[in-house]
Amino acid sequence: MRHSEGIEMAERNDTTRQRVFQRIWDIPTRLFHWLLAGAIVGAYWTGEFGGIDKTWHMRFGYAILALIGFRIMWGLFGSPPSRFASFLAGPRAVLSYMGGLGERRARPYATHNPLGALSVVALLAAALVQAATGLFADDAILTQGPLARLAPGWVSSLATNIHAWNIWVLIALVALHLAAIAFYHLYKRENLVGAMITGRKALPPGMGMEKPASVWLAGLALLIAAGAVYLLVERLPGWVG
Repeated sequence: MRHSEGIEMAERNDTTRQRVFQRIWDIPTRLFHWLLAGAIVGAYWTGEFGGIDKTWHMRFGYAILALIGFRIMWGLFGSPPSRFASFLAGPRAVLSYMGGLGERRARPYATHNPLGALSVVALLAAALVQAATGLFADDAILTQGPLARLAPGWVSSLATNIHAWNIWVLIALVALHLAAIAFYHLYKRENLVGAMITGRKALPPGMGMEKPASVWLAGLALLIAAGAVYLLVERLPGWVG
């Protein structure tokens, strides 16, 4: 069954099926969500108000890289609800969903709705661009990314400019994300924050997560992502230099 067909069937069945709270988001996904939110806030705060010492700003950037690396792996091999294939939808599904935004009751989606999925991907992409360009950025005063001296001057200059402008893209996406959460809570009576805290969501029977996530697999994915970032920022400059 195609993704769009499954959505349409769920919408039809929801009119006669009572919603019950079911587990959707596993612990690794929920921890990632809140840790990434904290790292983004920390990176912004230390970058804007942390003074001339950007040590913690850079550390938060490394954390963002490791977390996104973990999420990419978890989106491919993690629990079914957390996989990208389970919530990414095509243009038709997105347009169909947008046509029903005015409905007072949210349509049932086991994971992210089609529009929310686009928001997630956009946020991850913007955060990744921000952290990655920071590796090559150089303000020519005090702060230099760990890979800046390994790249040609034009690459470092381009990365510095993108790093300075992309923060506004990231801020706009975060603001849009928060506005969407408020809209769903106040208008559609759907508590998206609660679902990301408890892992449970009110859905028609049978749409929940059937098999718990593997904690060992999540730990391995995080270890690989963190190790890759460590080698990138701590070892690579020495090896190349």
